[in-house]
Amino acid sequence: MRVKVTYLGVVRHKVGINEEEFVLPEGSTLKDLFMKIADAHDALKDLIGGLSESPVDPTLIVTLNGLAINLTSISEITLKDGDVLALMTVIGGG
Repeated sequence: MRVKVTYLGVVRHKVGINEEEFVLPEGSTLKDLFMKIADAHDALKDLIGGLSESPVDPTLIVTLNGLAINLTSISEITLKDGDVLALMTVIGGG
């Protein structure tokens, strides 16, 4: 199955591209996809590299098909062909 990943803001700056597609076996979870993304982009390992149950960096925001994802359940979310994942970080300033 194919899943499109869109990178926004700081995440886009770190990887240097707007989006890409990953091919995964049927039944793959969001955690499986995160591990593929971390393997493909060393620059994101600080955000998603320590995948025990959720990403290390709490500023990471993830949407799947436009809906916000609770990152404590990434092992339980099964992906489907054509899903679109967006990765971004919280915007801060002062």
